[in-house]
Amino acid sequence: MFSVVRFALCGALAAPIVTRRAKRALWRAVVPAATLILVFVPTAAPAHVICGNRVFPATLTMDDPGVGDELSLPTVQLIPAPTGQDITYAYEWDKTITRDLGVAINGDYVSQRSAIQGGNGWDNTTLTLKDELPCKARHELAWSIGVVRELPGTGATQLRSSGAIDTIGSTAPTFYIGKGFGDLPIGALRPLAITGELSRQFSDSPATSPSAWNYAASLQYSMPYMQQHVKALKLPQFMTRLTPLVEVSMSSPGSGSATGTIAPGLIYSAQTWQLGVVAIVPANAATRQTQSTGFLVQYHLFLDDSAWKTFWGKPIINKDLWK
Repeated sequence: MFSVVRFALCGALAAPIVTRRAKRALWRAVVPAATLILVFVPTAAPAHVICGNRVFPATLTMDDPGVGDELSLPTVQLIPAPTGQDITYAYEWDKTITRDLGVAINGDYVSQRSAIQGGNGWDNTTLTLKDELPCKARHELAWSIGVVRELPGTGATQLRSSGAIDTIGSTAPTFYIGKGFGDLPIGALRPLAITGELSRQFSDSPATSPSAWNYAASLQYSMPYMQQHVKALKLPQFMTRLTPLVEVSMSSPGSGSATGTIAPGLIYSAQTWQLGVVAIVPANAATRQTQSTGFLVQYHLFLDDSAWKTFWGKPIINKDLWK
């Protein structure tokens, strides 16, 4: 575990495009997070989004196509801005109601450091209701539908007054999908997988804050899949648990320019947890006006471990609504 944390931190801090000031800030942000990670590691259980032979890891800047009992804590993100930098400490708790239906709650604590002004406080709380549809195991095709609700007025007044967080709520019907390529005839391509997310975000007040289309996708190459279902390579065990990936997330409002990020990185998957690190790169000129390249580090825990087989780690109703 220590080697995983060291690898993630050293890889992020060595990036040449990051200033020394940003590196020091990132180090101060992620060292407390890494300490929590090292304290909070239980033992064995499977990951949750499984379709046939495919295990879809929890992506970092977008949602995955399944439901489960999970906890992302902490997620630490550092984003340099033209006049300073923002550090966000986030959590997400996912709870299954039935085997296919789940809810999630998200919260972000924002710390702004600016030459003009600074501020600290909670962003608005977000709630998600998601239903995972039966997957096509032979083709490693998983999907789900959901609705995401941002609760206005739940964030810090200071951040709301400065315009750092939304003052108007929104509701977003969302479609999620994941496709593994284990059915391809070429072995080297079978570890590949893609996931996608598409939503229409309806603003509570479109005249003030326009509605938007949000869309995201990831391309993944699973070394665990390669080892277990294609060919066992003679590699260090650490490397056989890695999934290199690239995530792209975009938002197109009804008025104004589209903005988004490209996030290349790595996920290390253990039996009960995963650790991911990605760079957060502006995807276009409109995004570069508000932020530079940053980083995100996330520890994700699967609560369906035997050590958590209480309310926290199993469905409230042990039934699949689709069967």
